Amino acid sequence: MICPAGAQAGRFACLTAVLATALVSWLQVEAGVVTWDVDPAESYIRLTIADQTVPVPDVGNVTFRIRDASNNSEWTDAGGRRAALDGEIVTDYVDAASISFRGGAHNLYAVEAASLRPNPADWDAATTNYTSARTALAALGGRVRATLLFTFDTAFLAFRNVQLDITNAAPGAIGIADGAFGPKTTCIGIARAWADLDGLALPLGIGQPLPDILHAEMAPTIVTNAAGGTVTVLDGLNRKLTYAINLPDLAIDLDGTVVRGSAAGLVVAYATVPAPTPPTLSVTRRNDEVVLAWPSDAAGFALEYATELPPVRWLQAAPAPVVSLDQFVVTNTTSGAAVFYRLRKP
Repeated sequence: MICPAGAQAGRFACLTAVLATALVSWLQVEAGVVTWDVDPAESYIRLTIADQTVPVPDVGNVTFRIRDASNNSEWTDAGGRRAALDGEIVTDYVDAASISFRGGAHNLYAVEAASLRPNPADWDAATTNYTSARTALAALGGRVRATLLFTFDTAFLAFRNVQLDITNAAPGAIGIADGAFGPKTTCIGIARAWADLDGLALPLGIGQPLPDILHAEMAPTIVTNAAGGTVTVLDGLNRKLTYAINLPDLAIDLDGTVVRGSAAGLVVAYATVPAPTPPTLSVTRRNDEVVLAWPSDAAGFALEYATELPPVRWLQAAPAPVVSLDQFVVTNTTSGAAVFYRLRKP
């Protein structure tokens, strides 16, 4: 738009707002829902159940030892203690500023890749008992051994349909500083799981202290995570979420028999955050003045002008902006040559 010639320094007649350069350099993303795709090759949860003494009805105190499903030594990853995690995590996210985990909206689950006993297909509803030693896929599980006077197998345990949930530990968004958010800012745990238990008869005619269980629904266990996480900027708008899991004290209820354990792990997930919404430069004429305004929450932007297009160079506009309500405002008189304005974030 061309206006009368005769420019005077600092006095602007007509104007055009040019925003392209500002958009290229502004990578602050507004608050929005971001869904993170969990990478099962990098994500896992490890369950540890220490040797412990628990009361068993009609038997007394028994020391339980959870072991590898295929041998009597320590419970290792080969027996299913470590399970890969997959799915999606849903957050409210402001790039490099804050994150909020939307509890109940995630689809985060333990992958069923270990062949463990018991096999639910062998459940005999008439006798409420398992009839074979066949296995089926499960996420976690192992062999339960017990010591009364001597050590013997007591049951085989498998966790299936394990769904996890992540929430904020306190109301409000979690701040991100230098790409990281701190420990004890979130809660994580098992939102849903089935426990399948194949109880075995004890020697010497003592009986079967642990009953066979088919798909016992475990009570939700969501506890404060002792670890934190990071958000890494990749290329462009691509981001990487690394969320460590450290749950030092878990209570696991196996149909009335409570055992204590811990969990540790890692969630690595990727997302493309939404493209930033640019601030809008508005222009209004008021008598013999021109008023330029843009949102005051668009911090760091500078108003610049040029006297021709394409511009030879952009200059800092004057006077300095003032804040009025929720806007940065610059006011100039409508006298002089045509000029062109833009907002730019250095």
